[in-house]
Amino acid sequence: MAGSTPIGLRRAATAFVYAALTFAIAAGPAAAITPIDWPDLKDPAASQYEDPFEALYLSELRSLAAVYRIRNGLKSGGLTLEERTRLERRLNDEEAKLAAAGIQTDQLLAQRDMVARRRAEARLKGNSDLAGKDVAITGYVIPVLDETGAAKYGYLVSGYGMCSHVPAPAPNQIIFYRLEEEWAEAELYKPVLLQGRLDLNVSRQTINLLDGDVTITASFGMDVTDIRALEPQKSDVRGRGFRSFTR
Repeated sequence: MAGSTPIGLRRAATAFVYAALTFAIAAGPAAAITPIDWPDLKDPAASQYEDPFEALYLSELRSLAAVYRIRNGLKSGGLTLEERTRLERRLNDEEAKLAAAGIQTDQLLAQRDMVARRRAEARLKGNSDLAGKDVAITGYVIPVLDETGAAKYGYLVSGYGMCSHVPAPAPNQIIFYRLEEEWAEAELYKPVLLQGRLDLNVSRQTINLLDGDVTITASFGMDVTDIRALEPQKSDVRGRGFRSFTR
């Protein structure tokens, strides 16, 4: 959510990007490594759409949702006269609030499904220009153990605690990474620099993460050629390490 990232995490992200750039330069032109940041993963075209609901206050969104629910409720049968009267009175009140705020209720509700589709598309679609490219990106790992107990794959996210203490980011902000060999340093939310080839291939998996099962959807995959642990920032340190397991 724009404007809600803690200062410590913003500083950590800046340090990570700097590390990625340094590594890419050190690798030399023959390696053809492209340093990228998380916003680069989004599909530019899918991200450009008009969302009229973004300009509304929370109270206005609640009134709009109430109007939608009440109108649908009035269409259903089985209401008593008292129930219908109560719903109609509530509907008039909510519509009056929206009208007083200059909100075109019918026009907005007519766009509801279209905007929902655009939002979902913007969250899912990845930048096709990065497919097949060798890139370097920094983030926090969510290691997943295979049936032998080896940590040979997992997920890379941009923020500490995502998918557990913090809601999962959009699928196009998650990378499902694959390693050739087990990574002995695997720890949950360890800050790393990953280098490898990206592929645009949506994957979904349910894992047990800390307190329960979590289904993670990732728009990108990566065959990792190098993984390097980074020094955790003060905002990252939680004093304990965790590992996650497949269901």
